Amino acid sequence: MSSEPAGPALAEIEWLRGVKVVEVTTAVSAPLIGRVLAELGAEVVKVESRAKPDVNRARLPRPTDPEGFPAHESFQLLHESSASKKSVTLNLKTDEGQSLFLKLLGDADVFIENFVPGWLDRLGLTVESLREKFPRLVILSASGYGQTGPLRTQRSYAPVMSALAGVEGLIGYDDGQVMGCSALALADLNCSFTGVFLVAAALKGREQTGHGTHVDLSQIEAASTLAGEAFVEAELNGSAPLPRGNADPDGTPWTLIPTERPDEWIAAVDTQSGTLAEGELLELKNLPAGRRSARETLLERLRVRGIEAAPVLTPTGVAKDRGFAARGFTQTVQHPHAMIGEVKVTSVPWHLDGRLPRVLGAAPLLGGDNPTILSRFVDAAGLADFEAKGVLR
Repeated sequence: MSSEPAGPALAEIEWLRGVKVVEVTTAVSAPLIGRVLAELGAEVVKVESRAKPDVNRARLPRPTDPEGFPAHESFQLLHESSASKKSVTLNLKTDEGQSLFLKLLGDADVFIENFVPGWLDRLGLTVESLREKFPRLVILSASGYGQTGPLRTQRSYAPVMSALAGVEGLIGYDDGQVMGCSALALADLNCSFTGVFLVAAALKGREQTGHGTHVDLSQIEAASTLAGEAFVEAELNGSAPLPRGNADPDGTPWTLIPTERPDEWIAAVDTQSGTLAEGELLELKNLPAGRRSARETLLERLRVRGIEAAPVLTPTGVAKDRGFAARGFTQTVQHPHAMIGEVKVTSVPWHLDGRLPRVLGAAPLLGGDNPTILSRFVDAAGLADFEAKGVLR
């Protein structure tokens, strides 16, 4: 019998059934908003361009990829951020492409975009004109610096945003030397879940007012909430907080204990004395491990002695951890391209009445839903004509 823990029941959630979302997005931050809305029941259509695809499609093939391998369909971040959606391709620089785009928006409840402010203006599709034409449309603009201000047109990247938000300046050794957080996309993911909340709130607000809202979400401002305690500390003490190394805000130090495997650690703190004696650690580590791994044994011994302890997991370790597996941390879905086969995608981080929202499918093929989605507005002959003209490029 398998010793793997049984995962939770998967369910197709229909809270947002009937809600239609159109997105023109790239990378992770805003695309992930659409994916979460899709797994809460909304229909999410990603409008893309073959001329300038999502950066998660625009990667080069790896040296080990076989000939014909679809690099623009296989990158893992594409599936993490755009699973469960549909895809259409439109050339918005053509009159016909813009006409189809406006028909999509006219049939939608939500429009999500995250390009540098001004891109809609250059197409002659200002936010103001869209709000006038579609007064019930909720528009979410998720840019790095917001729609106003002197930095509004600057390109934004994950480490730049978390640095400007004050997060990077808190990570480092306790002598004040700033190290930063290795370019993790904290600002992107923080924006994603903030955006989901804002869209849901705006839809609720529309029920009361009858009108949509333009939500201007600055990723940097949203990321600054991750350093909220530091802002409070600076206000109270009158000085900027510095990195504390592995210490708690009250100065209690955590000890990082290496195990028998390279780059495998345990984080531990004695909440009574505040420190862990070298002799005690050596004694605990040298006791026979028995049939369990040395890490599992050491964790148990530390906890028995009243010492808070936890493994320091790598992302791979998280994916393999039994506790995360029991919660349904990842789901496996079939990819429509046979050469790719199965794709493993991280689940949304919540259960609803004990059920885990099902990942509805891998990220859609580029333009794979042109016939089904665009046929709502034009017949097959018209679509063939548009294809020939480059409207669906």
